[in-house]
Amino acid sequence: MSDKPNLTRRGLFGGLSTQAKAMNIRTTEKVQRSVARPPTAVDEDIFQRLCNQCGECAKVCPQDIIHIQNGYPTLDVDYAHCTLCGECKKVCPTIALSGEQQDTGLRAQVNDTCINRYGYCDACESSCPSQALKWQDGARPSIELANCNGCGACKPDCYIGAISLS
Repeated sequence: MSDKPNLTRRGLFGGLSTQAKAMNIRTTEKVQRSVARPPTAVDEDIFQRLCNQCGECAKVCPQDIIHIQNGYPTLDVDYAHCTLCGECKKVCPTIALSGEQQDTGLRAQVNDTCINRYGYCDACESSCPSQALKWQDGARPSIELANCNGCGACKPDCYIGAISLS
């Protein structure tokens, strides 16, 4: 057996993976979604192959925000928000909702009608469980997209409707 390192691409990534596992490092990336899905859904292309379209996740959602659209579960956070409770993941008979990330794929946006530009309002900041909305004096809040999990808790707390999720 040779003492030379394995310089192939497979050898490189295999070695890095082994080292990461040994150091207990998580090597997960953000889930890619084109549609708002339940928070633990896997990548969109895999999700559509795994989901059997049974609708069980929509039946158990305590907030009633999971709706079946074109056969697949989607989220509607217009009047309620996702509490990331995990009930949908528990009842899913497939592994379509087996992801580790708690992210719906939606992102908050604050439009120019935000009254904080003209007076004091921080309702959205105090309602954000992931602290993605940062209040700014005399301006609309900034959003740290990396912290936003798309739960939608900020939207109903904005009483003038300046927050949307897309």
